[in-house]
Amino acid sequence: MYYLDHAEVRLLSQDLLPRVRLNPPDERLRGWNWSQSPVKPYTRDIPLSVWEVAARTCPTNRDVWLRRKLLRKNMPSSLVMVKGVVIHRVVQALFKEARRSIYLGQLSDLRERLVEKGRAVTEDELGSFSRQVDTGQLADELRALSSEVSKYIATVIESHLLEARSKYPYIDEDSLASLVFPFAIELPIDGSLLGLSPNLRADASWIFGGLVYDIKTGERQWWHRLQIAGYALAIESFYERPVDIGAVIYVNYSSRTGGLRIEKDFFIVSDDLRSRFLEYRDELQMMLAGNKEPPVAEACPRWCLFREHCLGVGE
Repeated sequence: MYYLDHAEVRLLSQDLLPRVRLNPPDERLRGWNWSQSPVKPYTRDIPLSVWEVAARTCPTNRDVWLRRKLLRKNMPSSLVMVKGVVIHRVVQALFKEARRSIYLGQLSDLRERLVEKGRAVTEDELGSFSRQVDTGQLADELRALSSEVSKYIATVIESHLLEARSKYPYIDEDSLASLVFPFAIELPIDGSLLGLSPNLRADASWIFGGLVYDIKTGERQWWHRLQIAGYALAIESFYERPVDIGAVIYVNYSSRTGGLRIEKDFFIVSDDLRSRFLEYRDELQMMLAGNKEPPVAEACPRWCLFREHCLGVGE
């Protein structure tokens, strides 16, 4: 998923990166300018997660209000979000397990152990979410998708591992891990300078810098790019290195082909995306700081898990 094929390398090297070098983002919209407007937050006393700011699941942001002020728990807004979180955690767990196995020298049955790890993580996450929402209609579909994802990742990692070991038979564990995994998994970011959570985790970031990934399931949404813009700003504020390219990785099960479908959306983290994320951040912080309860949306999405809190059960 995080590995780049030849076409993707060419897209980056011959299109996106040259365009960024020719027309880089406005310095005023870089995360390292966190002490100056417009990057400076309205307040640092209400730290927000990136997905809270970017996810446009409720037209009036009432889901954020309910989660923060009424329920006071980190409840997902939709079953699609549950699905995405579970797949995200499966992917991260497999890459971490594979890296750990390299350092421990336990590589003989790696593929089988990774597939089993994916199954175990899926069941753990379903059990955890079932205490918050009804996952019954989603469970079987999610198990099938997770199984395909686990087999895919295990095969890809094994392939890269065999290639590296055959080319460099005397390589040590640390160098082998760097070759097989040229990206940082769950990059830790302190977003507090931007009024964001001090415990942010980007799905993955290319270790050479400049590229950040985010995994999604389901259909493409315009705000998925916005979420990556938030991580880019946070990385720039904390690590003081530029992040100009984003990649949303869509992971789905195709009923037509009966297999996994992975699509990648590469894009420039533009001034517009940066400005919009900062605008939404300030909007949410002002709402929460002023205790301004947002109205129920006129077009309340039927899939929203907060619907019963806004309209009543059965509405």
